[in-house]
Amino acid sequence: MTWGRRQGDRPRAAAWSLRRRLLATVAGASIAAWLVGLALVIQVAWHSASETFDDALKESARLVLRLGREPGAAAAGGRRGDALRLRIYYQLVSPEGRVLQRGEDAPSRPFVDPRAEDDEHHDVRADGRRWRVFVLRDPATGLQAQVGQPWKERLELLEDIAERLAWPALGLLLLLVGGCWIAIRRLLRPLELAAAGIAAKSPQDLSPVPADGMPRELRPILAALDGLMARLSVALEGERRFTSDAAHELRTPLAALRNRVQLLARQGHLPAEDARQLRADVDRSTQLVESLLALARLDPAQGLEAMEAVALAPLVDEALAHAQAGVADRNGSSAPPASVDTDLAVATLAGHPALLATLVRNLIDNARRYGGPGVRVRVDSRPLPGGGTRLAVRDDGPGVPPAQRRRLGERFFRVLGSGQPGNGLGLSIVARIAALHGARLHFEDGLDGRGLSAVLDFPAR
Repeated sequence: MTWGRRQGDRPRAAAWSLRRRLLATVAGASIAAWLVGLALVIQVAWHSASETFDDALKESARLVLRLGREPGAAAAGGRRGDALRLRIYYQLVSPEGRVLQRGEDAPSRPFVDPRAEDDEHHDVRADGRRWRVFVLRDPATGLQAQVGQPWKERLELLEDIAERLAWPALGLLLLLVGGCWIAIRRLLRPLELAAAGIAAKSPQDLSPVPADGMPRELRPILAALDGLMARLSVALEGERRFTSDAAHELRTPLAALRNRVQLLARQGHLPAEDARQLRADVDRSTQLVESLLALARLDPAQGLEAMEAVALAPLVDEALAHAQAGVADRNGSSAPPASVDTDLAVATLAGHPALLATLVRNLIDNARRYGGPGVRVRVDSRPLPGGGTRLAVRDDGPGVPPAQRRRLGERFFRVLGSGQPGNGLGLSIVARIAALHGARLHFEDGLDGRGLSAVLDFPAR
């Protein structure tokens, strides 16, 4: 068993790019084919050039041997050598192995042993250099013409051929790679279009992705995805219908139960204390139902299609009025005004008005309810340095221990010992609304280092 990972979990494979792999494969194959083709061209050119050089050696040997047949050529020695001085590396060798005449740069000793066979090419080493030598013997006089060529000269020709071929071949290779890159981009364009079409889908639009112009290999994937979205559409429609029916079916009996409790209390059939407790229980159940339905309607993946500039001051006033009405309803009498201050350096916020109103109302209600008697609450807004807006609701109540702050926003999580009724869904709804607006919710110390601050950082719009 591997620590830090559940048994049976497989390591996640790293993401890879199909375009890059195709380009690398095509470019690698093109480079390999280019190298092989260049090698074959050089090999063919080298073979043809070598045959030409060997034929030239043969012709030179015949010329040298013919000049050596002239009367007195061998006896003239150096005097005739001036007349026979040719621009080739040649030797005129006697049957005894003595060099009678030679080219200016030819070795003084025979290239090849005079006993060598006629009409044969040899690869020898003389005077510290490698030579390609052709030997031709005159049957009548026994003279032997040996004509050589340094291998270095042949290799220089090979290098010259390679240099002349390298740049055009390199240009063709770059042209091939560029053409492959453009072709791969165009061929993979349907994948990008399909991805864009899928990304544009939402819970309100689960229609099939258009398959017009898509390659045959991609259509089975789109067909499977369309089938999945069709099943998902049916499931979401059933969930919406259930949510609507549940909202109606749960609100109605709870409202009727509360009215029944009030009627029994007025008729004297129910003690006042029991009636108050029953109303509180019914109100708590109603609040739980409303919170669950609100949480079910908010989908962070859905996002907000339309946003507008929402003034923050009216949202705070509405939240205070709602909180005041809730306190009066719970206590059965009018409660003093809430001690809530505002410091709105940013007057408006881009978002959904109804959802932002729910967010501010829940935060102020939480601060008042869990802050205790005489709690001070302040709502402030500030521009962020990198753009965007910071909205915070701060109080100086008992606060929440830092170790438990990271759990705030979880469903049904409540701090023990608060002594206040609730269901642990208020901050969950706030977190969901923040996610819909792309905001980050976090918690820190409240006013004067006491209490709690709920801070939301909204991105720039």
